[in-house]
Amino acid sequence: MARLPIAVIQNVPNDGPGHFADWADRHNHTLQIIRIWAGDAVPEQVAGFAGLCVLGGPMSVNDPLPHLRATEHLIRAAMAADVPVLGHCLGGQLLASACGATIRRAPQAEIGWVDIATHPATNANTWFGAERFPIFQWHGDSFDLPAGAQLLASSEHCRHQAFSVGSLHLAMQFHCEITADKITDWTTSTEGRAEISASQSPGVQSVADIHSRTPSLLPQSQRVADAIYRRWARGLRST
Repeated sequence: MARLPIAVIQNVPNDGPGHFADWADRHNHTLQIIRIWAGDAVPEQVAGFAGLCVLGGPMSVNDPLPHLRATEHLIRAAMAADVPVLGHCLGGQLLASACGATIRRAPQAEIGWVDIATHPATNANTWFGAERFPIFQWHGDSFDLPAGAQLLASSEHCRHQAFSVGSLHLAMQFHCEITADKITDWTTSTEGRAEISASQSPGVQSVADIHSRTPSLLPQSQRVADAIYRRWARGLRST
């Protein structure tokens, strides 16, 4: 049976699919990347796609940007058609917003490597393959929990780290698609360094601290990412 491509919404040039693309290549999944930053239009419908993956970006869901509203429309269309949706950071916030939840400033920003704890009496282990794990974060906003969603994981400074809707859709506040190149790009950019320097949040690590932790924590992060993507792929549509 032929496989349909996975639609990937990429909002900015330095936040691409990263490890998700590596995983897709290893498992013979084709990605159709919609490069919003390059002028690509958000598709109006999900026919022809196996799943929908939405990536991050520095903007807020609450910003009056047409492509954000178009992405929410596409997410709702995908969910109505039982096309699995996977949201990373801004993408997770867009999934929450598409389901009617509020996106607000987080009590504390998180930048760097953060320990995540899953919630007992949920199916979190089937998504993450672990009860606790380190994962990379870069966010100042956070999502409320939509009606009917199941909260799967939390961190010290952000209770709503991941939720599922039904058996197909997963929203994450974190960046499980992270790679060493993305971390270097973000932490060496003028904007990234300025954001870290200006933050007073206890959830924001220094550039040096982030880089010192990456060699040991990135392999753990990518094992969790593989578990997430493997579980999510169970719902992908085919022709």
